[in-house]
Amino acid sequence: MILLKTKLLILFLLVTGDLFSQDLYNYENSVKFGEHLYHTNQFEFAAREFERCVFLKPDDQFSILYLFKTYRKIGDFNKAFNIPNFNKFLETEESFGSEYYKLLVQTERYQDAAIFILGKDYFKEEADLKLATFLLQKDWKAAVIFRDENRMKIDKTLSEIVDKSLLIKKKSPVLAGVFSAIVPGSGKVYAGRWTDGLVSFLMTSSAGFVAIRGISKNKNNFYPWAMGTMSVVYYSGNIFGSAKLAKNINKNKEDELVNQVRDFVLRD
Repeated sequence: MILLKTKLLILFLLVTGDLFSQDLYNYENSVKFGEHLYHTNQFEFAAREFERCVFLKPDDQFSILYLFKTYRKIGDFNKAFNIPNFNKFLETEESFGSEYYKLLVQTERYQDAAIFILGKDYFKEEADLKLATFLLQKDWKAAVIFRDENRMKIDKTLSEIVDKSLLIKKKSPVLAGVFSAIVPGSGKVYAGRWTDGLVSFLMTSSAGFVAIRGISKNKNNFYPWAMGTMSVVYYSGNIFGSAKLAKNINKNKEDELVNQVRDFVLRD
């Protein structure tokens, strides 16, 4: 028994000695392992590895950048914004600026992203990112003008999104409301929702028909008056709902393009 314990102890010392001789937790090995974890989408583990790297070398540009990227990937934005020494490199390094810009886009701080782009000299020739800021803020006219002035510098994907923005046919909320005021449900049909429009027409007209017919037969009956009140509620709500529907449809069309721009910016 003593002999067995002795052999196990020797084996343990040999194994641990070999591990320490390789120094698996030194900076160089941690960087390599962190890169491997990052590029295999194991971002939580990559963050831990690069945290160790930054601890070992607080001024190392490579580790700080990758730690920022991993935090962005896992959505830990507070930690990303508070990495020590990140701002020092942000002032002069475009790679840091690009990651910071992506984080602003990811958190939907589009106006801040636009201000940031304009404030950095190293982004002077970055036509794609400048165009993206116009598109993210839904400034379609400015996007068209900028694209046309810098067409040779613009990525094909972004250029196609600009073309799609020109094809957006917005529905007027005012017209949708007016149409539904004239014929209940017609505003929703105008907005492109035929089924909703038909349902609104049937509910409003049915309630109104029952109310008018009931009152004409017996003015003292409570039921037709209740139906009349319901008809007025349906009618008023339909006008408001039609205008709101037109706004939402316009917003959804624009948001679809914004999401395509986000995918482009955050593709890496």
